[in-house]
Formats: sequence, structure tokens, C-alpha cells
Amino acid sequence: MNGGGVFPIGYRYSSIVYNCIKSYTPEEIVGKAGMTRTNLLLEVEKVRRLRKALRSRSNSEAVRLIIDERLAVEMGLQALRSLRKTKGLIDIFNRVPAKKA
Repeated sequence: MNGGGVFPIGYRYSSIVYNCIKSYTPEEIVGKAGMTRTNLLLEVEKVRRLRKALRSRSNSEAVRLIIDERLAVEMGLQALRSLRKTKGLIDIFNRVPAKKA
């Protein structure tokens, strides 16, 4: 690329490899969680209230916290559903009186 190009005269062009893994989020925040940037349409007032309630430092942190909380709730509900299918707990120590019909 001579004659007014970006490279100086006599420069040998070599292939440039860009780091595709580079992220703009600090590594200590991302860790090995496999996070990615996502564009979401959110109501500003609700995000502000959520951020205030959770005392989070950023909108992203507030959204991550509430997602984790909701996933934990779903795991608990799934455990309760599984327990309901087994007709409840078995009292192997006979400490709980029998149910009255």
C-alpha cells in the first residue's frame, strides 16, 4: 500500500489478526461465567427502582442479580414440584403425628 496509504513506503504488509476474544468488561467481573453484551429494552424507572432496591453499582449488576435470584427461585419451585410428586417427605423418626383426614 504505497502512495498515500496507511503504511509507509517500503513497509511489508503482513496479515493482521485481531483478538476476537477481547472484551470491554473487566476480567475480574466476567470471570469464567461466559458473559456477553446484550442489548435490552428496559423501562428506565423500573431499572432505577431495582438498582436502588438492590443497592447495585450499575444497571448491569442489578439485572444480573435479579436473574440469579429468579433462577434460584425456579430451582426451589422445581424441587417443591418434585417433592409434591413423591407425595411428601417420609418421617423415618416418627416425630410428626399422622395427618388427620
